[in-house]
Amino acid sequence: MSRVFKSEGTGAGIYVFSDDHCPAHVHARHRGEGWIARARFSYLSNTVELISIVPVKNVPLQRVVNRLLSDVQVRLPDCRRSWWLTRRTTCLANQWAVVGKAGRIEILSKPAPSAKQIAEAEYDPANEQVHVVFQDGTTEQVQL
Repeated sequence: MSRVFKSEGTGAGIYVFSDDHCPAHVHARHRGEGWIARARFSYLSNTVELISIVPVKNVPLQRVVNRLLSDVQVRLPDCRRSWWLTRRTTCLANQWAVVGKAGRIEILSKPAPSAKQIAEAEYDPANEQVHVVFQDGTTEQVQL
């Protein structure tokens, strides 16, 4: 388990667990209120989404959840760095994507005519860059 930071807006500790699974995400644990939330993030965009909160009887107010997601988004470079150093994956391999203007990569839910499958992707935490290699051998560098 690796502590990433403490959410000042909620009081929850933010962690990445060494035995975790994709998608890339952090756990927010609020010991005082007894809830644990999971928030997923991307190595290709600044999107942060709530995955779950347990137990249901201790779910925090929506404004607390919003603040948690905001705090994770502000500290996204730290979350990405911690996930990468702990798990050594961006969770992008085998996903279908479309490369747009200026090297922007959009993940698709299913194959499409212009889509390419990602073979591997590596994250450089020092420069906040992702190097993506596609199955066809082409590559893209994404600056976050």
